[in-house]
Amino acid sequence: MTQQVWLNGNLDGSRSASAYDGLWGITTIGVTFQSNNPPVFNGYIDNVRFEARAKNATEILNDATLHVYYSFDGGSLTDNGPNGINGTAYGNLSSTTGRVNQALQFNSGPYIYYSYTPFYFLGISGHPLTIALWAKPTGSYAQQTLVFVELPSGWCIHYLVMQSTGQLVANGWNGVIVATNGPILPLNTWTHIGYTYSTTNGIRLYINGTQYSTTGSFTLSGSGFPMRIILGGDRAIRQYM
Repeated sequence: MTQQVWLNGNLDGSRSASAYDGLWGITTIGVTFQSNNPPVFNGYIDNVRFEARAKNATEILNDATLHVYYSFDGGSLTDNGPNGINGTAYGNLSSTTGRVNQALQFNSGPYIYYSYTPFYFLGISGHPLTIALWAKPTGSYAQQTLVFVELPSGWCIHYLVMQSTGQLVANGWNGVIVATNGPILPLNTWTHIGYTYSTTNGIRLYINGTQYSTTGSFTLSGSGFPMRIILGGDRAIRQYM
């Protein structure tokens, strides 16, 4: 039997160990159970889970780094990731055939939002992130928003937008807008879009799995507060179709 300890999704240490031979036991969280002077933990603990099996490396990495995942199958806004951050629909979203199983159709009005601000890391300056999605613009080209990040008080960034020409643009902020241009998204065709950010590489925009453009290195400014994401619009007039 092997015991493993993983830190932030990466294997930190392992050792050979014998299996637990008892029939039952008491589990304590936040303290090592010792008589007289138990050493307790001082700090925050969140999202504790127990599963009666050993997860593999991919599952551990997802638990540590995947924040939300929406398949949109059957029109569901349920988060299929580890954190249970379900979305809320504003307006009527239609379930339709997608690139992978089902997708949601946005018709110049509806969008997906959250009634609270669950995205803590989006408020931290310089914190790395990845956004990935399939998009299929329909109708005609217009200025539209795919991914918008905001605070209810007004602080916001249009992370992914489509201009009136159909050109995709990926944005960041460090006191001024830092942007990199993508291609013109073809109408009625599925395109995979990847947005990554790190302080070393800046924003990198990937189209169908291939890097298309980059901003170069910069520090993305955060609000200092947990954020929320709007998918398919920005609560104004630039909805995604």
